[in-house]
Amino acid sequence: MIKTYKQFKFCFLSRNGGISKGEFRSLNCSKTSKDLAKNVNHNLGLVKKKIRTSNIVLMNQIHSNKVINIKKIDKTYTVDGLISKKKNIVLGVLTADCAPIVILGEKYFGIVHAGWKGVFSNIIENAVKKLIQNGEIKKNLVFIVGPHLMTYSFEIKEDFIKLMEKSKLIPENFIEQKKEKKFFNFSKLIESKINQLGIKNYKISKEDTFSNPKKYFSYRYYLKKGIKYCGRQISLVGIKDR
Repeated sequence: MIKTYKQFKFCFLSRNGGISKGEFRSLNCSKTSKDLAKNVNHNLGLVKKKIRTSNIVLMNQIHSNKVINIKKIDKTYTVDGLISKKKNIVLGVLTADCAPIVILGEKYFGIVHAGWKGVFSNIIENAVKKLIQNGEIKKNLVFIVGPHLMTYSFEIKEDFIKLMEKSKLIPENFIEQKKEKKFFNFSKLIESKINQLGIKNYKISKEDTFSNPKKYFSYRYYLKKGIKYCGRQISLVGIKDR
């Protein structure tokens, strides 16, 4: 069991419970997914009703390492990490194999879109740095990592290994071989990053998005099946209503 701060609420939703059809069935929350805008807006409305909020702040996610502090809702944020301490907003992230990461502090809460590119370029470290800059104590932070791509669903080639080396990672620490194929242990890298930061209070989901296509959107699963467009599930964090 991990210790969490009672004033916060968070969730990692599945792809189920919405109205989208076809490859976007059913709770697709991505406005850039080629789904019908009216369906996505309806789905987001269902999510807002479920978590009892009128304000969800989403990002224009670009696989960067940029994290910002949200003080008010006034524009589109082209980043991959958000923190806030505002009571009237909920932070959200959209994923379909990348790891959604919720971070809780004593006053601040945060959410991170952690794809391999962002993790390679220190998105996790930058989120912690931003929280510390705003008064949080590193050892008191809580990390909760949601469903994402597990090892044997994450096959890699030599070009990926070269990118790891370029990012000053030691490939053999995070690569597993099965027969003639190589696989990337993404969860292990995330955990390694958390441990290197000195965070003791964390939990990492073992649910694989690729292996559960009825429950989660998975970009890699869709790619393997030749399906052109993939939806996104939403994960959220905010302060509980008093």
